[in-house]
Amino acid sequence: MRKKFGITGLDKMLSGGLKEESTYLLIGPTGAGKTIVAARFLLEGLLNGENCLYIAVDKPPSIVLQNVILGFGWNLSRLRVMDAVPSEMLYSTAPSVRDITAKGEISAAHKVENRIERGELSVEGLVIKILNDVKEKKYDRVVLDSLTVFKRFAVDESTAMQGVHRLFTFFPSIGATALITASDEMNLKAETLLSSGVIKIEKILTSSGYERYIRILKMRGSDYDPKPKRMYITEDGIFVLR
Repeated sequence: MRKKFGITGLDKMLSGGLKEESTYLLIGPTGAGKTIVAARFLLEGLLNGENCLYIAVDKPPSIVLQNVILGFGWNLSRLRVMDAVPSEMLYSTAPSVRDITAKGEISAAHKVENRIERGELSVEGLVIKILNDVKEKKYDRVVLDSLTVFKRFAVDESTAMQGVHRLFTFFPSIGATALITASDEMNLKAETLLSSGVIKIEKILTSSGYERYIRILKMRGSDYDPKPKRMYITEDGIFVLR
């Protein structure tokens, strides 16, 4: 059984979608549309009656979900949300910090508020929070948005890689298909090796403005179309030309 995005052109490129119980990378520059494509992946799961979790690390989930819901009218009320956004204190003290700080509680999307209380939360702490939650319900799909922040706040490269390795192996261990976003401006060699597949969104400046393209760089154990395809993000949704 494949996990579709609900984006016809992209699902065709992936020979039907992502393989279950695997971790994938969705990479691209800022503003390319990674979060929107990841949100569409979660929406498709919700439409199929699946349990889905969104872990916000880059921006507060209240802001992200509000933008997505207002922009596209998608019903994400059943989505479970975890806030793991670093506090302002971390930004002012980096790189001497060891953990990302966040409230860390998992709640329904419609209960997420702008006011957030933050406490200590490491990568292992995030794993523990999810494990406690999955005692009551199994997650079919998980999006972590984004890996960039996790790596930015690590004390050193070895610490960062320990956390990354833990994340990439953890989600399949609980039966989830995970999609992790990351900036392609970072060194992602190790993450590429750990992942079951890599999808890249490119944003190219032309004489008429920016154009988006999406392509599959890697897909372990699955056929895929490696040719870049034009991608459009409009108020009517996401479209990938075949």
